[in-house]
Amino acid sequence: GSTIAMTVALGVNWQLSFLTPVLALSFFASPAPRPTLKQGFSFVAVVAVASFAGLKLGQYLISYPMVYIPFTGLVLFRIFYMMASGRSPLLTMWLLIALLVIPLITITSPAIANMVAAGILIGAAATVGVVWLAYGLLPDPPGTHDVNAPVAERAELPPVMERFKTAAISILVVLPVLVLFYAFKLQSALLILIFVALLSSQPGFATGFKVGGALVLGNVIGGAAAIVMYELLSMVPQFYFLILVTFLAGLIFGTRVFSDNRMAKLYGMAFSTLLLVIGSTTASGSDEAGSAVYTRVFQITIAVVWVVMASGVADRFIRRKRRWS
Repeated sequence: GSTIAMTVALGVNWQLSFLTPVLALSFFASPAPRPTLKQGFSFVAVVAVASFAGLKLGQYLISYPMVYIPFTGLVLFRIFYMMASGRSPLLTMWLLIALLVIPLITITSPAIANMVAAGILIGAAATVGVVWLAYGLLPDPPGTHDVNAPVAERAELPPVMERFKTAAISILVVLPVLVLFYAFKLQSALLILIFVALLSSQPGFATGFKVGGALVLGNVIGGAAAIVMYELLSMVPQFYFLILVTFLAGLIFGTRVFSDNRMAKLYGMAFSTLLLVIGSTTASGSDEAGSAVYTRVFQITIAVVWVVMASGVADRFIRRKRRWS
């Protein structure tokens, strides 16, 4: 699935196409069944509405920071709460990207913002198409998914206050970065904001510094693998070789993601980092892709360190607040 997603994304190369393999991986790595036709079309429709909303935010509110920041914060909080309530992580991640990235790009160029909005919509449709194709080639064995599983999952949802706490920590992590990018117009480093949002949407990321250490380690493994993969591609700069190396990386990381190893999620994070770095550097076709690889790894490292530190501090602050009350 990841190989097909990388082939489609880099073969067509639309705006933000490199996000498609990363976000498709979040579906492949989950135990959820293949989405139905209705779920797939609904998913694309919701992303289309979010992209349109992002354009309107940039058109009408981006010039009024005292309105734009609180309003965006409330919308993001609602999305994080939906995610903590068991809603589709793939859908919520696309919503986050659409509502965070599009308005900020509008500051620089409304025309580019329109292209990015169209790219996000194409990426959502491509993600669903890749998932359907992958499951069509390798369908789940009969009886893999219990029909009663959704009911069981719903019964195991955390309490309302716990979901509220998770959403609150997520917004405390993401909102300061959004304000920083808005104030200083840091559109050239939007990958940091995107990765902060992706990490903040991961379940269990805010459980303290111990889990944060695993995130850092996963990023380091993925970044090192991306550098090795790029050096291999430098020796054989052919598209077919990129696909072969992606397939090999998928086999190596996939056997660990779906193993009984307690660090399985760490390898999922590493593979996401690998796909994001390679996709974002090779999609541009720039002659400076070599230096861009190290820049991307550095940017993702900054995002991971921020998420770990901010979520750990916010979690401890909320716990201490509970004790005082």
